[in-house]
Amino acid sequence: MSAATVREAVPGDAPRIAEVHVAVWHEAYTGRMPQSILDGMTVESRRALWDRVLTERRGVLWVAEADGVIVGFASAGASLDDPPAAMTQLYAINVLASHHGTGAGEALLRAAIGEGPASLWVLADNPRAQAFYAKHGFTPDGAVKDDDAWGEAIREVRLVRG
Repeated sequence: MSAATVREAVPGDAPRIAEVHVAVWHEAYTGRMPQSILDGMTVESRRALWDRVLTERRGVLWVAEADGVIVGFASAGASLDDPPAAMTQLYAINVLASHHGTGAGEALLRAAIGEGPASLWVLADNPRAQAFYAKHGFTPDGAVKDDDAWGEAIREVRLVRG
């Protein structure tokens, strides 16, 4: 397996980003969030989302490729929190489990938010992700929310890097 390369996403990447998004969520969140949320997440719905994001250029979206195939993605932009914990927020980072430990996640994180101050929300019951973020200087700031944007509440904690 070759090392991942990272580049800014283009509209033609939406179909593969959608496939990766759904696969990663099933790999990472089965047993950690309501199964109905995972069952409702389809490649078609995610493709429509990523088509819209890439067409409207909302925030920045990066992809990691290995051997020319997208294996992960990250998106970031201005903080959505009011008040913001940091001006920059990592909205999402997803890497296929088969590419964990290859440096793809680190490269995506660097591309999406650099080394400066940032915030993110992570599933409260996701120790692997929390350890990844801790390795990169993120710590909980005490903020917790029940995100019900998916139709059922998902407990998330905010991590910040100053």
